[in-house]
This record gives sequence, structure tokens and C-alpha cells, in this order.
Amino acid sequence: MRLLFIQGGTRVKIDENNEKYTDGNFNENVWKRYKNYCDELVVLLREDEKRYTSEFAKNKFNKFPSDIATLITLKDLNRPITRNINFLLKKNVDLIIEEEVRRSDKVIIRSILNHYTLTALKYCKKYKKDYLVEVAGFAFDGYWYHGDILGKLVAIPYELLVKKNMKKVPYAVYVTNEALQKRYPCFGKTLGCSDVEINDISDKFLAQRLEKYTNKNDRIILGTTGWVNLKLKGQHDVIKAIYLLRKNGIDNFEYQLVGAGDKNYLEKLIKKYNLEDCIKILGPKIHEDVFKWLDNIDIYIQPSYQEGLCRAIVEAMSRACPIIVSNAGGNYELANKKYIFKKGKVKEIVNILSNISYSDMISEAKRSFKLSKSYEKNYLNKKRDKFYTDFMKGI
Repeated sequence: MRLLFIQGGTRVKIDENNEKYTDGNFNENVWKRYKNYCDELVVLLREDEKRYTSEFAKNKFNKFPSDIATLITLKDLNRPITRNINFLLKKNVDLIIEEEVRRSDKVIIRSILNHYTLTALKYCKKYKKDYLVEVAGFAFDGYWYHGDILGKLVAIPYELLVKKNMKKVPYAVYVTNEALQKRYPCFGKTLGCSDVEINDISDKFLAQRLEKYTNKNDRIILGTTGWVNLKLKGQHDVIKAIYLLRKNGIDNFEYQLVGAGDKNYLEKLIKKYNLEDCIKILGPKIHEDVFKWLDNIDIYIQPSYQEGLCRAIVEAMSRACPIIVSNAGGNYELANKKYIFKKGKVKEIVNILSNISYSDMISEAKRSFKLSKSYEKNYLNKKRDKFYTDFMKGI
């Protein structure tokens, strides 16, 4: 059985030795999970044309396991922006997608939100291939808050297109329990199951967190993971909030940002507000190191403008981190209503941070940790395995 997986968001990183890597969205455990359902796994992802040193790539990204799956990279149709009208390049990409769909027995499409995945959908229908769609994000939100005029122009058309296509999808897996299902209902077989991968949700993490709060520090460390070059991730709102807090005489917060991407915009903002002493951009970290970092922060904050169900939030909760989140996507399924702010509302962030106490943090640590246990890997795998197995068998 040949299974094709295609997604149009992640860009494959390639080093000087032509070794290939992915960002934190995918790791070896994810590919093993898909390989369990088939004899041959083929993965289609777009390519980052920048070349990285081997040392940097090994330390910052997840190496693609070529012994588990075959990786085929596609040209990036979005960078530079002129490629959006390069019809010859698009045709070549489409031919590759068509051929891989034609040769496959089953196809998994990760979010029908872009040209790559919509093209795969088209050829699944043409060649009458069984396909499953993983619904991981909101079309309108992703494009509207992308940061450019083109995104705003296509936000509504893509939103309507996703709604139309989802109705007729035969198998759909939503990463939320209800948020995405409400926006994009499907009349086929469906499952609500997060794609987070958490192997160890041990009580020791809660104990360590509570001990950390007992030994109160002068400075409370906030943390966010996410691409630092995408304004829709919202880190700039937290930076502005810390500036306003400092103006109001509250100077006990440090903010740490983990994630890949061009940090130039955020660095300029930090410099503008003279916050170099309390805001640190740490760059990307491999998955294991993210958990170590989570153990050393005090509160995880997710200020994004667009989400499905944010895996980073669940990962933070599994380390008993209190969470403060925007109202994007399915974030509300994870957070205490008291600590949800409207996306882009800096003053609401300021208000939450101004009033949070160590007593609140202890209470939230316990709540986060308890809820995270429903996202433990073995529990989710049991839910997921039956659905994917039925899909592969055509049940």
C-alpha cells in the first residue's frame, strides 16, 4: 500500500550536504505514525531554497528520516511573490503532484488551504483516489492576518472554497474538539483528535513547577514558540504589552521567544521600546530542547492571530505551565476564560499580566497539567489509529 502525504505550509530545510530537515511541525515520531498505516510512505513538501550549514541545521531542525519515508520537495510558489504569476513553475509543480497522486493508493492532505493541497485534492477526484483531509487551521484567519495585501485579497475566496470542499470530504480529521468542526462541517466520516505528540506527562513536572513557584523569583519569565517572521504569531503584541507595563511601573517580566525566521522586525521593535534587557529572541530549537526550555519559563503566552488547536500550548501545559492565550481558533478549548484575550488587544494582555499572582499561577499550573493528560500520546493514538486504519481499509 502506497500512502502519499502532502502539506503546503512547512518548508523543507536543506544543508550543504543535501541533507533534508523539517521544522518543529514534523519529527521522526510523526512520520513513524503515518508509516504504520502503509508499506510505502511518500511525503510532498515545499522547499526552502536557502542552504544551511550542517551544524546549524542539526541543532535547529528535525532531520528527515529517509529510512522511514521518501521525501519529494516542491518549488516554493510564494517566495518571491513574483512566483505567484509564474505559470510555467506552477505547471511543473502541478505535474509532480498529479503523478504522485496517480501512483498512490491513498492520499492524506494536510489542510486544503493552499495551491499545493487544493491541487492534490483535484487529482484525487480525477483519479478516484481515497483521500483523508487533516483540518489544522482556519483559512480566513491564516490569510487575513498574514501581513500582506495579497493575503487579504484571497482570504474570503479561500474561506468559501474550504467550506465548500470540506462538505464533500469522505474522511476528515480535525485537530480541535469543536472549533474547526463548527466552521468547516463535513458530511463524511470525521474525528476530532489533536496531532500533538507528548510521550511523557509525568507528575514530576507538576511537582517541579510548584517548587519553582515556591521559590519566587524577582522576574516572571513569559515564553512563546512560533515563527518570528510572521506577524500573525503576535509576538509584537506581547512586546508592546511589556513596554506599557514598564511605563506603568511594572518591571518584573522577561519575555523569551523561540522560533525560526527573520527576526529583524521584532528586533527593531525591541530596540524602539528599549527592552533589550528583558526580551530575548532565542532562535529555533529542536523538539527535545523546547521541553527543557518550557521547564525554565514561568508562563506560556500564545498571542497568535490564527490557530487550529495550537500544539505548543498543549506541550506547555504538559509541563504544568500556566497559559495565557488569544482567542484565535481553538485556543479557547484549552484555556481558562480569565486568561483569554482578544487577538491584537494589547491592553487586555497588559490587564492580565498586571493582575496575575503566584497564587493564580499555582492554580493554573494544576489546571493546565490536569487537562494536558487528555492529550497524552497513547490516549490520542488509540483514538486516531482506528480512524486511520478504517480509512486505509476503505471502511
